[in-house]
Order: sequence, then C-alpha cells, then structure tokens
Amino acid sequence: MGRDRATSVLNGWNQSWDVPNLLVTGRACMSSCANQNPSITYMALTARAVDHAVGLMRRREL
Repeated sequence: MGRDRATSVLNGWNQSWDVPNLLVTGRACMSSCANQNPSITYMALTARAVDHAVGLMRRREL
C-alpha cells in the first residue's frame, strides 16, 4: 500500500492501481508478516476497504 503507483501496488484504500474496482484485503495486502499475530490488523484493513467501497457504491463510482 502506498501513495504513489510507481512504488506500490495498492493505494491507501487497498485498491489496485492497475485493475479498476479490485480491492485486495486480508493477508494479501501486506508484503511481509510481523512477528506478532496480525489478525486484527488484517480485519481492520478489510473493514476500512469495505467501508470505502460502500461509499463509492453509494456515489455510483464503483
């Protein structure tokens, strides 16, 4: 995840820069694994991405 498509695969909402309407969530959105259990982080990133997608759908942008 990042702010620049040249240095990241996903934007800050876990959307692919190159594939329209593709949201990547869960473990797949992180390139490495922490030494602690990251389950809550994965759930939070997924909830944030879904909330953003719902907003896009309501505005008919997705």
